[in-house]
Amino acid sequence: MSPILLAAVVLLLLPLAARADTPLCVQLYEDGQYAAAIQACEQMLARPELSSGERGRARIYLAASLHVLLYSSRAQEQLELLAREHPGMRVDPIRFLPELVALAESIRERVEAEKRSAAEQAASRERQALEKARNAPRLRPEVYALVEPLHRVWRPGAGVSFTRGPLEGGARVWLGAPPAFHLQGGLVPGRGGLRPFVGLRATLNPGAGGYAGGVVVGGRLTLPGGLVALLDVGADYFFIGDEAYQRFALTAQAGLGFDVRLSD
Repeated sequence: MSPILLAAVVLLLLPLAARADTPLCVQLYEDGQYAAAIQACEQMLARPELSSGERGRARIYLAASLHVLLYSSRAQEQLELLAREHPGMRVDPIRFLPELVALAESIRERVEAEKRSAAEQAASRERQALEKARNAPRLRPEVYALVEPLHRVWRPGAGVSFTRGPLEGGARVWLGAPPAFHLQGGLVPGRGGLRPFVGLRATLNPGAGGYAGGVVVGGRLTLPGGLVALLDVGADYFFIGDEAYQRFALTAQAGLGFDVRLSD
């Protein structure tokens, strides 16, 4: 066989080989047998072993066949499934009618808008749940150590705090002879794991002969397992008449608490 004749045979057989690899529903559509193409595409989509790309292609040709035969609602249904299941696939404007391409794009835009809206609503619900969890009332048992650097003394103590959102109030007792008592309240602003604390404090210290008031600054560090590390530095002025006692006291308190969430 001459080279020219061999080349001619190859050129004649190439389209046949390519067509043999083409799915039946595509062949039927290209031959204008749209009703048969619909049946072939539906049979193809019923095969569980079909790959994602093959499934998307079958949906396109099924929608195109339905569109040609004026089954508009069924065609739109297939295009919507295409947009939801295969968001990266597009209807080829060269192979298919402009009306079908425009319809597919409008459906895709609607589906993408619905997905964005659903994602935004889910994110909003998650933010609301987090905000509700942050603002939920909590009771926090605490243990402390108090250091008073001016007098070089320290005391162990315990307390309990109630928190809701950025508000915090608590009572503490310091062991000694006699014991001392603190009541304090303030704000814990912010949303991170480490938050500052700013507040006011009232002190009853029978051993110092009276009571005091002052300001407190500190921090709250959230730890795993519901634990909270606490640090407060306070300056107190004692309202007492006995000059034998120091009127001004500076204290540092470090402790550990455990948050117990209360029902809202």
